[in-house]
Amino acid sequence: MHNPVIPASPDTAPGLSAGQLRTVVAACIGNFLEWYEFVLYGYFAAVFATLFFPQEDRSVGLLTAFLVFGISFVIRPLGGLFFGYVGDRFGRKAALSAIILMISFATALMGLVPPYAAIGVAAPILIFLLRLVQGVSAGGEWMGAVAYIVETSPARRRAWYGSFQTITIVLGMLVAALVSLLVTSGLDEEQLLAWGWRVPFLVALPLGLIGLYMRMKLAEPEEFVQASEDGGARSPLLVVLRHHWRSVLLVAGLVCSPTMCTYVLLVWGPTFFVTELGYADGAARTIGLVGMLVLIVLVPLLARSCDRFGRRPFVLYGALAVAVTAPIGFLLLHTGSAAAGVLGIALILLGDAMMLAAQPALFAELFPTAQRYSGLAIGYNLGVVLFGGLGPMVAQALVAWSGSSWSPAWYLMGGAVISLVAAYLTPETLGVRLRSGAVAEGA
Repeated sequence: MHNPVIPASPDTAPGLSAGQLRTVVAACIGNFLEWYEFVLYGYFAAVFATLFFPQEDRSVGLLTAFLVFGISFVIRPLGGLFFGYVGDRFGRKAALSAIILMISFATALMGLVPPYAAIGVAAPILIFLLRLVQGVSAGGEWMGAVAYIVETSPARRRAWYGSFQTITIVLGMLVAALVSLLVTSGLDEEQLLAWGWRVPFLVALPLGLIGLYMRMKLAEPEEFVQASEDGGARSPLLVVLRHHWRSVLLVAGLVCSPTMCTYVLLVWGPTFFVTELGYADGAARTIGLVGMLVLIVLVPLLARSCDRFGRRPFVLYGALAVAVTAPIGFLLLHTGSAAAGVLGIALILLGDAMMLAAQPALFAELFPTAQRYSGLAIGYNLGVVLFGGLGPMVAQALVAWSGSSWSPAWYLMGGAVISLVAAYLTPETLGVRLRSGAVAEGA
């Protein structure tokens, strides 16, 4: 069966053709749906703690709920390995289509699971298993969308078009947060626990089918097709581990700080603001929503500069900025003022936005086309598992262990230092040939 091919843009082209732009939009919309569905659990963590992980000590139930959130990240590398192989051997389209279908069914089924009071221990077990399915799906999403978009874009616009992928992740999280806010504020507690929380999960299925339809219309990037015709490896994973292990480690380290900022501040943050800092629920959610808007505005603006000045300065100085601003931001959050809290979050996320603006293009350019999906799958998922998915659980545990509401700030600073070291060791990739990647084999 012949797959349509999307022609590559010349390196000097100012932008994408109409056909190329439509395919990038389709990839991004699917990415938006994927992350809406994946993070929805985090925003309803308190509901899951009550219905599926009941404990005498509410903090223990909440910690258990976030543990399940974190464990779904642990399984992500398996999804990354599988979909990385599929994406490098059989095409980006096949992997991306299967991913959106898998997570949509898992999310909708989660909305149908009876509570612990109805079926006992089977309830948390089912939630756990469905989160694992979501984790496998998410393990192949980011890198597949990045590979597709960067391979479709002209060399001088890779960071700019790559930033669309980052923005759709944040938009997915933003919509999930808004939906959770509308549901929790529009219903009383009894309605919320009885049926209200289920609605955002159930709508995932029709949304996912829309995303599947759009992704089935995708054409393979010419860059990937030509690399495949040149003779791609039968085992892309082995090639990555033998020849591109350095790029894998660099990606894992560079992912550390941005993913910690995202999951600690924007997913776990609203729960922390309410339970530890005394904010009203509406104010806590507003702080998180404003933080997402800050990223949505800053990331594409900074991405334009990445295409002009290079990727390395943005990951380097972005990590340094987070290390410096984390304690200042938490000082503002501890005032209890919503306005000061918004300012504090925005201050920390400035450095986060710098790193996120460079990431898609930089990470894709570190690997050759024939092994790009697999290389990104290993490096990105390794970093997200260690520092992102487990971030809320670690932050919650640090607060409980230390008794200090300042401990998440030190945690964020530690992650920024790791990314700073990785950024220092990262080569500049601006303008490299995608076919070969930036780091030579065996380096």
